[in-house]
Amino acid sequence: MITGTEKSINMLAKMLDVSAIKHKVIANNIANINTPGYKRMEVSFSDQLEKVIKDTSTNKFDTLQPKIVIAEKGKDETVRNDGNNVDIDKEISSLMKNTLSYNIYSQLLAKKMELVKSAIENSRV
Repeated sequence: MITGTEKSINMLAKMLDVSAIKHKVIANNIANINTPGYKRMEVSFSDQLEKVIKDTSTNKFDTLQPKIVIAEKGKDETVRNDGNNVDIDKEISSLMKNTLSYNIYSQLLAKKMELVKSAIENSRV
């Protein structure tokens, strides 16, 4: 049976993986800012995660796979004359937000692991 601790550790580990992928995708967008015709990419994951979180009976975090997709055209999106739609300000903002998320997930995972370690050590006494 999957415990709450195990489920939260699996979820945090998956979120770290997704954040790492997002970081690579954002960096790729920034690297292609001057590439004519380049279309901004993004990571699609939140819909899958929401479904798994709502289904509390199982632990399906291992089956979740982030997808890299071409970003949907937004209302405020600007496409330059060369067909490129990367906005450096938005990408830097996304990069900063993703970095903060990664740091939070890693800190939460470290705390969770400390609790597990403490429980193991206290059970030996």
